Amino acid sequence: MKAHRQHPRSALVAALALTLLGGGRGSTAAPSRVPRVELREWRLGNGLRVVFAPHRQVPGVTVQVWYHVGSKNERPGIRGMAHLFEHMMFKGSQRVPPEEHARMISALGGSDNAFTAEDMTAYHDTVPRQDLEFAMRLEAERMRYLHLTRFTIASEREVVKEEKRMRLDNSPIGRTLEAIRALAYTRHPYAWTPAGEIKDLDQVTVEMCRRFYDTYYRPNNATLIVVGDVDEATVRASAERQFGPIPRGVEPPAVTAVEPPQKELRQRLADWPSQLNVVLGAYHISAARAPDQAALKVVSALLSAGQSSRLNQALVRKGKLAVAAGGFAQSLEQPGLFFVYAVGLPNHDLEKMKRALLDEVARLVREEPDAKELGKVRNQLATRAISGLRTMDGLAGEIGRSVYLHGDARAFINEAAEIDRVTGAEVKRVAGRYLTPGNLSLILLPAAGAKPAGAGTGGAR
Repeated sequence: MKAHRQHPRSALVAALALTLLGGGRGSTAAPSRVPRVELREWRLGNGLRVVFAPHRQVPGVTVQVWYHVGSKNERPGIRGMAHLFEHMMFKGSQRVPPEEHARMISALGGSDNAFTAEDMTAYHDTVPRQDLEFAMRLEAERMRYLHLTRFTIASEREVVKEEKRMRLDNSPIGRTLEAIRALAYTRHPYAWTPAGEIKDLDQVTVEMCRRFYDTYYRPNNATLIVVGDVDEATVRASAERQFGPIPRGVEPPAVTAVEPPQKELRQRLADWPSQLNVVLGAYHISAARAPDQAALKVVSALLSAGQSSRLNQALVRKGKLAVAAGGFAQSLEQPGLFFVYAVGLPNHDLEKMKRALLDEVARLVREEPDAKELGKVRNQLATRAISGLRTMDGLAGEIGRSVYLHGDARAFINEAAEIDRVTGAEVKRVAGRYLTPGNLSLILLPAAGAKPAGAGTGGAR
């Protein structure tokens, strides 16, 4: 394979995307510009939640099953189980041989995919509209009739371990992203990424997988999302035929861990090899369904949206202190993090990068943005949101995230109005509440040969 060299900014964005799955786009639109979305919602007798949205632009349909389980539901000893199980779902069931699910969808001219995040695991099948029933049958089949063997577990364990090595362990930025989570969270399972831990993956057995499957892969812990050029009656009948006979399970245990408030700066100097200088910070923020999330999305856009954003202007274009800089909120079901970062070449001063990055964050706490800047970021958020809702998969994704992050399938529609109501004073208030030095965890990663910034004692965990 031909090697492809990434720009440092692209490398950081790719690493963030791979390790922060499911965090959402953090973008919504002004109410008058959001496409009209019709949602129909009901439950089957076994507890399966069904959400249907007509989408007439193309003669197709996406069938997605979202399970309310992710890395948050793990514990030390089984870290990485949720992601491993995403892979196991393609390894064969009672009536479908290993890897045949994907091949059968492809033979219809369709596509399939899956992802694991902190709060959810989702499976996607997009097919021609006449194949709705077949896609439903495939998803119902693996919801309850999965084959779990030592051979398939051993095989997929190695695949998942190699993914972790490539994306995180062998990537300086990936290792930094893992370290910041472990530094910011002292009690909550958000302390690790969905990639898990290799030492835990090595201990997974068939019995452990069976317990996980029987606990979380049940209709009462899942949401079936159908978006496409089909009618409600057809969806209702198909869902009842394919998923209705699956028995309800015992309700999974709730995640009750509570992260205590952080009261002072946590700063560590990383010691793994790197060709780039990296500053990565994380502030604790509220859960996705909290009212402050709308203002935090605006804060993200002020710092990072486009070439004219504050961090790009201050650190990259004008300051010449870095090659990339940004900030974004990772909205999660339970209290998440607001990340800020700067990436520089070896000749960039790590300490100056850090000061400039934190100075721009502090400016949000001191000063309200003016009406012109607020208007600009609202337009940027609107453009992203409208683009995502044009596709069946994009709309289904918004529904799924809304169900499990907000507890309401329609939340992504309501967020638009909330964004439009955010004022400069609200931005300043929310920045002052969360983006404070005592609420910050900070990792400094010096490039090889660069003079390290003062970072106190201890290396990154």
